[in-house]
Amino acid sequence: MEPKAIHIYVALHGSVVIGLQRGIIVIKDPEVAKLFADETRRQILHFLRHREMSATDLAKALGKSHSSIIHHLNLLIEAGLVEETRSEKVRNMVQNYYRSTAGRFVISYTLSEALSKEGEGPTWQESMLQRSLEGLEAFGIKVPEEKRERVKELLSLCFLREGKAFEESVEQQVEPVELQRPVQHAIVRLLTNVRLSQDREHSEALEELRGLLGL
Repeated sequence: MEPKAIHIYVALHGSVVIGLQRGIIVIKDPEVAKLFADETRRQILHFLRHREMSATDLAKALGKSHSSIIHHLNLLIEAGLVEETRSEKVRNMVQNYYRSTAGRFVISYTLSEALSKEGEGPTWQESMLQRSLEGLEAFGIKVPEEKRERVKELLSLCFLREGKAFEESVEQQVEPVELQRPVQHAIVRLLTNVRLSQDREHSEALEELRGLLGL
């Protein structure tokens, strides 16, 4: 499929939206999103976002078998999240190297919202909410037991609205200009904050959170 003459284009029958700069990937396919539920695949993507590595390199870094890494790599390649970059001969054997297809992966707010309404949100998102709640204590904020469930609901709502604003900001770039990653991220962050300032639902959730957390 030929890329559109804008910053993003759709690949793999609409499952992944990829920025031309390979800076950000927005996941729009629930089957692709499920790949992030596995910790090993998340770790592989973490490594490959920073540098290219072979399956042997990844197996050593993660303490996994070579066959296990190959299995995960094949799933990630099929989903469009990882690509093979080069091959080289090592002791008469061909060794392939891989990297992630972008520097950041974001699950679309539309997908998160749909899964949340159906009670099928990825377990890693629930885990992240729980860790965020527990992490507040590191900042001197202890949430009473009777308020914890409501705080989690509000955190989930805030994260969802922030994801929506972020995704809309990413897709606002209509010119395929080569921007340095820090510049692109700064612009997207600015546009996201502007959108959130106009989001009444997000503002009301933050105000209730402020009261519940005693801020």
